[in-house]
Amino acid sequence: MTSAETPVHTRLRDLPATFWWLWTAQLVVWIGRFVVPYMTIFLTSSIGMSAAGAGLVVAAYGVGVVVSSLLGGVLADRIGRRKVLIGSELLSVVVLIAIPMVDGAVLIALLLTVYGLFNGAAGPVIHTMVGDLVEPRHRRAAFNYNYWAVNLGYAIGPLAAGFMAEHSFSLLFWCQAALVLVSSCLVAAKVPETRVPAPAAGPQAGGTGAGAGAGTGLVSVLKDRVFMTFAAVMFVYSVVYVQSTTTLPLVMTEQGHPSSHFGMLLTLNGVLLCLLQLPTARLFHRWSRDLVIVVAIGITAVGVGLQAAASSLAMYMVTVAIWTLGEMGSHPQATSITADLADSARRGRYQGVYGVTHSLAMAVGPVAGGLVLDTYGGRALWLGAAALAVVVAVLLAVTARSRQRRVTAVVAADTAARAAAEQSQSPAELART
Repeated sequence: MTSAETPVHTRLRDLPATFWWLWTAQLVVWIGRFVVPYMTIFLTSSIGMSAAGAGLVVAAYGVGVVVSSLLGGVLADRIGRRKVLIGSELLSVVVLIAIPMVDGAVLIALLLTVYGLFNGAAGPVIHTMVGDLVEPRHRRAAFNYNYWAVNLGYAIGPLAAGFMAEHSFSLLFWCQAALVLVSSCLVAAKVPETRVPAPAAGPQAGGTGAGAGAGTGLVSVLKDRVFMTFAAVMFVYSVVYVQSTTTLPLVMTEQGHPSSHFGMLLTLNGVLLCLLQLPTARLFHRWSRDLVIVVAIGITAVGVGLQAAASSLAMYMVTVAIWTLGEMGSHPQATSITADLADSARRGRYQGVYGVTHSLAMAVGPVAGGLVLDTYGGRALWLGAAALAVVVAVLLAVTARSRQRRVTAVVAADTAARAAAEQSQSPAELART
């Protein structure tokens, strides 16, 4: 194991207070995730758009998220994480307030697209700030807590949104705007700028893989074979994963299940993530991240593959429980690996590019899954998705050694830079830290 992989028990007090303020701000944002889950319903039932038109708007929103994810990462490295995060949230608040106040499907669709252009920046920037704030040996735990905040908030938000939507869709936009504003105020008041100067020498000058450290621009990240291979493989995994919220309800509907059954599966997924994310994280922490992520995606393949034989709600609950366990072990590990593959000067760009893989999967996955479902049927869809997950697990296992070499070099430079920064601080500054 690398020094970042060496098992270490992370206590709550081992994570800096600033991290917990950032964690709270993210929890607030995810509690307020009202608009996106209800976007198609709002466009069709409240605005009067056709299903096809609503689909185009959602696709445009997704394109905006892809752009803002990448741009947010680049700007976080150039002008600072805190400025980009607060700016993204405040601009999102303005658009969210404006949408219920305008008339016309075209104008509302345009504003939703603009909202996507602002909204997608926050995720990669927060991941970047976690990498800045937390020393390498505690990052695995930090990203697990971070992922838990997302799932905890998302478990609460849609439930509240359902009640608000029954009264007025405008409430969804205004309540989400209010919570995003609270989050931005927390960041403004409690989270300082986390960007640190890049070390004068380190792995970025001689890292593993083409393009590693060949400058600090976005092109140097895209030329990094070690990272881009990892990102491309995780994109394929994300395409498989999004089938759980796109084609799964279609398959269940064809089998005669009411929509409430799919809602029960989403609830099961959220409850399991909230209850088991932290206990499983402590278990997974005994092994290297590469081993955990390979096994987790293998478990995902089992759960997805079993859906080919599922027809009853009970069987679907079993399959969802299985691939949820895989989800717990894959996403937080992948995000922390991304943080450890990046030097401090390009950490935002790395997280931005990694965030794009998830956004693109949200656009590609439903189309690919729908084509397979229409052409070959549900059984072929789930068996094919399971096979893809197995391929992903194998590719991650084969490429693990190159990632471990890079992480060792980057973490060593990061640790040295943090130690040098602490030595240069005055006693008063250290006391405040």
